[in-house]
Amino acid sequence: MRQPAPILPLRLLVIAAAVLLYVAYWLIFAITTDDGIIVSMGTAFNNAASAIALAFITHAVLDRFVWSQSQWVQLAAQIPAAMGFAFVWYLVILVIRGLRAGWTETGFSVAPFPPIAFYWQMFQGVTFYGLVALASVAIVMRRRIVALTEQTQQARPERAPPTSILVKTQDETHSVELDNIVAVSGAGDYVELVLADRTLLSSTRLSRFEALLPESQFVRAHRSHLVRLGAITRTEPGGNGRTVLHLLNGSSIVTSRAGARLVRDAAF
Repeated sequence: MRQPAPILPLRLLVIAAAVLLYVAYWLIFAITTDDGIIVSMGTAFNNAASAIALAFITHAVLDRFVWSQSQWVQLAAQIPAAMGFAFVWYLVILVIRGLRAGWTETGFSVAPFPPIAFYWQMFQGVTFYGLVALASVAIVMRRRIVALTEQTQQARPERAPPTSILVKTQDETHSVELDNIVAVSGAGDYVELVLADRTLLSSTRLSRFEALLPESQFVRAHRSHLVRLGAITRTEPGGNGRTVLHLLNGSSIVTSRAGARLVRDAAF
């Protein structure tokens, strides 16, 4: 069964989000601080990498413990989850800031952010949590849609292949059993439906017959001929990669090279 595909692969979206977040932090630190390009790049990496890692952990927690609950529980969990995400991210950044170069000799030191920086960091955390929660919901909903589609497909009984078709001629419509068809051949603006006992002339295009007739029973032996495999009595080489098909009604058809390959592939 074909599953619904996302607009972009999930890995590509994650990589794009990580790169954009990193670039945004780098530009902010480069503009607002005097740390220099290299230090700003390192600080931006710490912030972006910790945010992405927490995003994956948060999605796993939401997926396991929250999205399976009732809608009221899901809604009630969002505020504490957002605040918790923001505060944990703040603590992680504090720890990373304390792990400066040479900290094993000088000691580990943690200093809290100034109030305005703390509020800004919490605001970033709550906002980023909102994006993570939306992405998590989208992932879970897509998984549920795929599972529901699979269940529907499994519950739906398979349709049996048709055993007959209705063929419209100039004045009438005929019910034709598939087992009675020998070949369907193009004849100018018309199509000859060659049966075991007669021939019907139809204005329906050959491509329409090809789309309608089961692939397991019919083969496009030539661009002008569809042949029922069960109507082939024997074959013989036709030269230049072609094959001569001898049919039940005594007629014969010379295949194209591509048609010859299809006939050979259909043989056991």
